[in-house]
Amino acid sequence: MRFTRREKAPVPGGVRFLRTERTDRATYHVHSGPGRAAALEFLRRTPVRDELVYTVVETPEGTFGRDLIYIFDEADGALIELGVRTAGSTLTPSSTRCAWCEHTVVPYDIPLDDWTHGSGPRSLDPDGLAGLVRTGGGFGCGSCALLQCAVCSGLSAPDRAAGVPHCRACGRRLSVHTVLGVGARAPRRAARGPAGGAGGTVTLPADPLGDELWGMAPLRVRWSIDVTAFLADTPLPYLWPDNARYREYMGSRRSAQALLRESWTNVFLHHPNPDVVRQCLRAAPPRTMLSVNSLADVLESPSFEPELREEAARAFWGLPEGLAGHALGVLRSRGIVVSGYDSDSVHLALGALRATCPPDRTGWLDAQLARPEDD
Repeated sequence: MRFTRREKAPVPGGVRFLRTERTDRATYHVHSGPGRAAALEFLRRTPVRDELVYTVVETPEGTFGRDLIYIFDEADGALIELGVRTAGSTLTPSSTRCAWCEHTVVPYDIPLDDWTHGSGPRSLDPDGLAGLVRTGGGFGCGSCALLQCAVCSGLSAPDRAAGVPHCRACGRRLSVHTVLGVGARAPRRAARGPAGGAGGTVTLPADPLGDELWGMAPLRVRWSIDVTAFLADTPLPYLWPDNARYREYMGSRRSAQALLRESWTNVFLHHPNPDVVRQCLRAAPPRTMLSVNSLADVLESPSFEPELREEAARAFWGLPEGLAGHALGVLRSRGIVVSGYDSDSVHLALGALRATCPPDRTGWLDAQLARPEDD
């Protein structure tokens, strides 16, 4: 057994850190305390979020510990109480941890006779579901692809509802988590400002689908833009004025100005400067099918801070139901064109939509999310 010794400041209740002990299978963070009451108080507010990690407090009245699931008496392993988990205000995407409390979700060990034709386990009965609390288990959301532990799913509550719980973000029915080590997706890098500062320019890459309205080719734009003033100019400039194919597509009559406004709205919503995106969402939010896909891009983007996703969610709820339904279809790759969004980012987008949903639109959102993926 290897010991790591270091000094730590005392914590409230007279509990002090002593050492960390590591074996081939487990890690023990050992403390000392004046008595059982102080030890339990300390353990209740010191969560353990990993398997095979233990917080231990040695006292004259005995030694007490906490692991991923329980607070217990170390002398005989007797369980004292379930460790309380506190859900955070923001979601944390992970392939191994609960998106709300960040505790490890232990995959359910499926007995061989519980598999059906190799496609998955049979549904657990209510007692079996409650048992996931005692094993550190939980659920996966087939729509959002993130995990939700049994405690955050409400299975530890005395008045829990019968049946498999639903995702706290998108409302879809969950399945028991059984797979260890599903591939975590690497987050995309956030865009940086130009080397020349606020007065510089940046190049927006072409849209992967080659959208002729706004993403046909790379476009160089200013880093800082007054969106309201820009869109108030008449006539609006062409994006690629020297490209004959583009000029022919856009036309030159008055109707071209309406298309150009949609084009620049799409550009601003894909701009790497979050201030430009924020201005567009507030001053010129999408209102037609020609730009609503870009709103879905902002909702899904992991490059911006959560506040910008919430701004996009508020713009979403300003859309008529038809366009809002289309944006949801884009988010969930439901329809003819597959968006290819990262499922972790879609989970965050749906969480933002639910968090900002007006009370009178909750039923509509639930109905939309309950629709089959391939309709």
